[in-house]
Amino acid sequence: MCGIAGIIAKRPGLDVAGHVEAMLDILAHRGPNQRGSTVNGNVGLGMVRLSIISSVEDEVPYYDRDRRACITYNGEAYNHEDVRVSLGSSCSYQTESDAETVLQNYLHKGVDSFQDYNGMYAFALYDVPEETLYLVRDKVGEKPLYYTETADCIAFASEAKALLRVREPVLNENCLSYRTYEFNVGEETLFKDIFSVLPGEYLRIKNGRITKHDYWKIWDNLIDIPDDPARVERDLTDLLVDAMELRTRNCVHQYAAFVSGGVDSSLVACITKPDHILHCHYPIGPDFDELEYAKLVAKKIGRELVLVEPTPEDYYQVREKLAYHLDTPCTWTSFSLWCLLERAKQMGVKVFLTGDGADETFGGYHRYHLLHNDEQIYKLQAMEQYTYLIQKYYGSPGTRYSRLVNRCEDPMDEGVNRYLQETIGFYFDKCDGDVIHAMGLHDFYTTMQVLLQMSDRVSMAFSVENRSPFLDYRLVQYVFSMSSSYKIREGTTKWILKRIARKFIPHEIADRVDKRGFSAPLNRWFGWDKHGQYDRSAYRNLAFKDWMEAFGVRR
Repeated sequence: MCGIAGIIAKRPGLDVAGHVEAMLDILAHRGPNQRGSTVNGNVGLGMVRLSIISSVEDEVPYYDRDRRACITYNGEAYNHEDVRVSLGSSCSYQTESDAETVLQNYLHKGVDSFQDYNGMYAFALYDVPEETLYLVRDKVGEKPLYYTETADCIAFASEAKALLRVREPVLNENCLSYRTYEFNVGEETLFKDIFSVLPGEYLRIKNGRITKHDYWKIWDNLIDIPDDPARVERDLTDLLVDAMELRTRNCVHQYAAFVSGGVDSSLVACITKPDHILHCHYPIGPDFDELEYAKLVAKKIGRELVLVEPTPEDYYQVREKLAYHLDTPCTWTSFSLWCLLERAKQMGVKVFLTGDGADETFGGYHRYHLLHNDEQIYKLQAMEQYTYLIQKYYGSPGTRYSRLVNRCEDPMDEGVNRYLQETIGFYFDKCDGDVIHAMGLHDFYTTMQVLLQMSDRVSMAFSVENRSPFLDYRLVQYVFSMSSSYKIREGTTKWILKRIARKFIPHEIADRVDKRGFSAPLNRWFGWDKHGQYDRSAYRNLAFKDWMEAFGVRR
């Protein structure tokens, strides 16, 4: 794990090296073990490094021997040793770093090499002879990458806050995604004129011109999978185990898993058997207390369960730190994660595993039942000739899902509703009428992205690396290629995953139907739920205020 930053000057005399160093100052928490920068003409690149695979201090950023290209790199390509083998003996390596593998692969294959990696990564690669900079983000969006353009420069960084060294913090008043979802999705941020590179996308910057290119999207990488339950279960089991082994085989440090009491985190813990398992415990009733299930996992794998029990006072003590590190007002789940990572850091943990992505890919959210059950009426023989009435009565699936995910304070906001119709319509059109895949695809590229942002920022605040086996791209493309009937069946979400889980985890967890999200009881603690259990307005307004103050954002 690292932090990266860089700049392309548009005018002579701009202090390229100074700007890069100033951005690295902001990103220092992401890489406490090493720091380096380089300048090629009007292009400056820098990185701070958190050593995970190797403690050897190689020259950073990385160059090839002939200095034809330079890379500044964040994350890990878990399969980089396989990529080295595929390149053969023609490559001469100076380090054991996966960053150098990515560099050499580019020199041999060009931009086609970007699709070769299984992992979480964001990197900037400068082709010296071509005077071209590439900004590349991993396939599913685990690692962040932001950029901005001013009259003086084009700049990029791992966190949006670092770009405030070259741009004033001005509120993006027309941020539709924030008004819609309560957080940013897509390329826009709450900082005016600061943008995110999208998952599976790279930017090409040459002669001061930025062009955007997709190199991997789920819908372009579907595969043929026979509708054979035994084969699907066998294939998915093998993929799950391999994804977890990939993410633990190079852990030279002790690693941990956070166990919530649900299927996803329990599967990760029971398959990988980490050195430590931690659980965030809120002993305030069944809506939040899942300790008994976490204890079952600890007993199953023979590990001591480390309990973290946050208090209301803890929340007020970390509010300002959260606002600064998150870069954007974010879900209250971030508080629980902060408390867990604070404890993990105290224990000497440098890597932790999560179940991120399982709900979006395997159809795990309870709201998915609503559209799925609506669709069953189309299968009634008596309604075969009356589908137009069903459509008139229910409205389109996309319209109904828009109502489910719309968190705007004004549900009649025309701009928000138009934005939702276009966004949801785009993903639903990719799924040829399959509402289960469509809901998951939308959530994968929208609401899941804020969870990944939260996980990255909070873990990096403590210089700890997070790894998410369920986001292995092979697993993602398989699950969106198989029949969606394996996701929701017989009133059960994540049906196939729970069948697999019974091989590894306690049946009491695999058979649960009462699982709640990994959350924090802020509404309950502070009486913010007076307008309803799921009303988030009080927290949203407080988090927004904290964010504005953290960065001195002006309207």
